[in-house]
Amino acid sequence: MLAVGFGVLLQVMRVSDAGAYLFLFLGLAFAFAYTAGTRPYVYLVPAATMIGFGLGIIIPTAFGLQSHASGIFVASLAIAYLVVYLVAPSRRIPLALAVVIGVVAIADTFASVPISDDLKPYLAPIVMILTGAYLLLETRTH
Repeated sequence: MLAVGFGVLLQVMRVSDAGAYLFLFLGLAFAFAYTAGTRPYVYLVPAATMIGFGLGIIIPTAFGLQSHASGIFVASLAIAYLVVYLVAPSRRIPLALAVVIGVVAIADTFASVPISDDLKPYLAPIVMILTGAYLLLETRTH
């Protein structure tokens, strides 16, 4: 509730990229739940994903890197899933996601294979849906 409250407050205060801060605050809330919870993995994945989303939107604006915004956004997600793997190495799916997403980020940033503007609006919801599905289907034996 704190995360949503602060995120909405920033929107009311007309802070630029307030929506990105909402992702960041939600990620931090999940990170706190991860450290305090009894089933921490279900908090770790959303924490990393949300923090990655938030930073992926904030960094290009904060550092004037709008021309590389999509690559930075995708790279932040790759780093987020890599962090999940490093914290919970018995789970290999986040590593596979980090590699695939990282290749897309590199292609978008350094190669002449940019992410289509038509696909960009679908990136966030698709990653969220797939992450949620993974958490629902992920085995609970670890």
